[in-house]
Amino acid sequence: MLHYDVVVVGSGPAGERGAAQAAALGRRVAIVEKEAVPGGTCVNTGTIPSKALRETALAIQQARGRGAFGLELRLSGAVTIPQLMGRRDVVTAHEHQRIRSNLSSLGVEMFRGTASFLAPHRVLVTPTDRGQTELEADVVLLATGTRPAHPSTIPLDHQRIYDSDSILMLDHVPRSLAVLGAGVAGCEYASIFAALGVHVSLVDSRDRVLPFLDAELSNALEDLMATSGVDVFHRLRAQRVEPGERDVLVYLSDGSRLVAEKVLVAAGRVGNVEGLNLDAAGLRSDERGFLKVNEFYQTEVPHVYAAGDLVGFPGLASTSMEQGRVAMLHACGEAKHRMTDLLPVGIYTIPEISGVGETEESLREKRIPFVAGKCQLADNARANLVGEPVGFLKLLAASDGGRILGVHSIGPHASELVHLGAAVMAFDGTLDYFVQAVFNYPTLGDAYKDAAYEALAGMKGAKVTRIDRAASDKA
Repeated sequence: MLHYDVVVVGSGPAGERGAAQAAALGRRVAIVEKEAVPGGTCVNTGTIPSKALRETALAIQQARGRGAFGLELRLSGAVTIPQLMGRRDVVTAHEHQRIRSNLSSLGVEMFRGTASFLAPHRVLVTPTDRGQTELEADVVLLATGTRPAHPSTIPLDHQRIYDSDSILMLDHVPRSLAVLGAGVAGCEYASIFAALGVHVSLVDSRDRVLPFLDAELSNALEDLMATSGVDVFHRLRAQRVEPGERDVLVYLSDGSRLVAEKVLVAAGRVGNVEGLNLDAAGLRSDERGFLKVNEFYQTEVPHVYAAGDLVGFPGLASTSMEQGRVAMLHACGEAKHRMTDLLPVGIYTIPEISGVGETEESLREKRIPFVAGKCQLADNARANLVGEPVGFLKLLAASDGGRILGVHSIGPHASELVHLGAAVMAFDGTLDYFVQAVFNYPTLGDAYKDAAYEALAGMKGAKVTRIDRAASDKA
């Protein structure tokens, strides 16, 4: 039996960052990965591959929108989805090498195989090609991630009815696609395929898509998807899905039916816990395979931590990395470190959506007086130059003093744009920062100025929707 200070199960964002942090603090660390390559869903089947497809779809959409004389873009009827992923293989290979190099340089030992508990401090590693190995651990970090949920009522065959992993293996761009579920994956793929010229139907049981976002963002996304040809159906569920000779028939809960060439089931995700033998460690997951943790990512068994998608919402690579780091800081005696409250959400629809901090709805619920200032990106020169003059940047600020409470954006590079606002919020900055700052021109960041001016006008009681800078300075 080999003894380690820390054994990490899973080499995705949470596992890699957790293992690296523990090793950097001088602990002897082992990481167990069942796949031949590291990186988990993020690198291999989810984040990187889907964003590679998105970049191609976005480039096609932007080129069409720029109106270049004589330019005609069309997709070959024989093109496959993997071929449209462009630089996916290059980026994935680079990430594999980066992760291995990072862990190796820190002295982290890697084991290939499936991990399961024999006892609270003992982990059995079962490789595919040789004998088993027992690891004894003072601390265990579970970062096994999730996989797409498969409803028992829908026959996924990965030929006409897909999940969010297998959809990336389509052998051609379909004529039409029905997306069942308007969560993050459903909305991302709906907008990507619409940009590729596919007729998309998006079915969801809720009143609006992505309800955890600021409502104005959700509503704007729906409007923009409708403009691109996506039909959105609310308060409906798919009760039955029947593959026919040529298309797939989807029976909805109101008695209506949809017909599509392909179907994507985006019913959320479930935790990868089946093989862990959690009972041997004194643990139990919930019905979706998620583990309950405290603010330091400790499970009910204090020396066993869990991080990443395995602990549920928000299930983002960015938050998973930080969760793994915070967990191992605590495990190594650095208890003062906690997860920041400023967690930006990045959703890679077309256009992108991102937000950080309070929403209008949360501020009203908390009865916090606020003002909102917004810049329409149609008025931003850079957004027009890149061929994506859609969406907006919105600032939410305290009515008294103008402290920034939330930043929300939908439009080109929103996931990058929001970081400036998050940084200002981290230092309790106010609208004055954006008024006084000098931004390069033309840039998307310049939108912060117009949004700040409008919010300041709101603080002064001016009834305007958008004012120019000179008029605001005189006010």
